[in-house]
Amino acid sequence: MRNFIVFILFLNIAIGEDKILGNFFKDCNTSGTFIVFDGKNYASNDFKRAKQAFSPASTFKIFNALIALDNDVVRDTKEIFYHYKGEKVFLPSWKQDASLSSAIKRSQVPAFKELARKIGLKTMQESLNKLSYGNAKISKIDTFWLDNSLQISAKNQADLLFKLSQNSLPFSKKIQEEVKEIILFKEDKIQKIYAKTGFNDNINLAW
Repeated sequence: MRNFIVFILFLNIAIGEDKILGNFFKDCNTSGTFIVFDGKNYASNDFKRAKQAFSPASTFKIFNALIALDNDVVRDTKEIFYHYKGEKVFLPSWKQDASLSSAIKRSQVPAFKELARKIGLKTMQESLNKLSYGNAKISKIDTFWLDNSLQISAKNQADLLFKLSQNSLPFSKKIQEEVKEIILFKEDKIQKIYAKTGFNDNINLAW
């Protein structure tokens, strides 16, 4: 059983404390943190835990994509930047070439490792510093968001994702809109839900 789950939403909804948030994790026989931020106020079942830093795992793919576009590593979200060469991979769905759009939908780790290598250590470090992304620590360029060196809190994630929702990150509006488009999970007449999961089996962590 995973012992830590974080749900982060950036939606246009009313914010308020709700005991149901804490009960959700109890009902699932696990522990975790829920945090939501509307630009002014936060709501959480556990603010102390929401301020603790953990590996972002695959949620970092959002920022990997933003940084790649900002530095012209890829022209747009449709450009094929990763070519599968027959190597052993974890999932069958990873056995194909990928663009940012397709790779983020499949959470295609080998593709994003390739992307990080193309971005390079210097540019990646500068970008993390510019974003004030967690502890901004990079170990190896193609594993740092997976190996527990880079860490970020749920509250910091919520802050950054709210800025993305408002196109106020230090990237162009065009780039932010492109990345939001590829993480759009559900849309109806009154709302848009954007999502990206992340898992780190080494420390039983899920986002």
